[in-house]
Amino acid sequence: MPCPEISGRRGGSFFGLLFLNSARLQVYFLQLQKHLVFKELLIMKTNRFIVIVSALGIGFSLTIALAAYGGSVVGSKHDLSSSSTPEVCVFCHTPHFASTTINAPLWNRKIGPVTFTPYQSPTMDTACASPPSGVSLACLGCHDGVNSDNDKHDLLNAPGSGGIPDTTSYPNCARCHPTIYGYPDNSYIWLGVDLSDDHPISMPYPTPAQDPQFNTPPDAQKGWGGISPTDVKLYSGKVECPSCHNVHDPDVSPFLRKSNAGSVLCTTCHIK
Repeated sequence: MPCPEISGRRGGSFFGLLFLNSARLQVYFLQLQKHLVFKELLIMKTNRFIVIVSALGIGFSLTIALAAYGGSVVGSKHDLSSSSTPEVCVFCHTPHFASTTINAPLWNRKIGPVTFTPYQSPTMDTACASPPSGVSLACLGCHDGVNSDNDKHDLLNAPGSGGIPDTTSYPNCARCHPTIYGYPDNSYIWLGVDLSDDHPISMPYPTPAQDPQFNTPPDAQKGWGGISPTDVKLYSGKVECPSCHNVHDPDVSPFLRKSNAGSVLCTTCHIK
């Protein structure tokens, strides 16, 4: 979500009360004197927002910047909205009539009958599930590159009322077919159904007894991320696509939860 900014200027005392509806955060600003001859920066971090208060000179300028910890899906490669269907979230999520077969949050897509070949190795201590878990299957619904049962184009529920199934909401075609519109080829994003040459997914994270070459997460079920979107997550104790990728945050390409400079993303799990 873009960061709203609120600015105001007045003299004398100021009493403000701001309610942030998403986090139900209450921020009280108590009496800023008008003859301020310095710039004061106060950063208050919450579990979802950073609130920045700035005061400067005679009178003051109040700027409140609300920012989630990362970037926004709006305008990113995962933003499939178009002029005919300007809603961003609807191409993945719906508040009503969501999929009952995919264990993903309010999923607005079906997954066609596709058989995946999971990663296998004699050195693995745990096995990848086949088919993958819902949270990874949701990613593969697009990234397998197979338009099975037209699941790449049709939604379960159209934005607004009616439209079940939805066959009229048109996405931004250039996101998936850029070469048609003169943009660079992105065929590398299509993993196919053979996952044997990709990082294993839907595998239980090894315990120290199973493999001492893996770091022990602070939470065996949720990994390192917890409620934070900026570190490696486990999903019910399993490694999944969104363990390393945050589909809503393009700040660290390609949608990584954190930078892999110096392989720090990899060594969160692997002891090397």
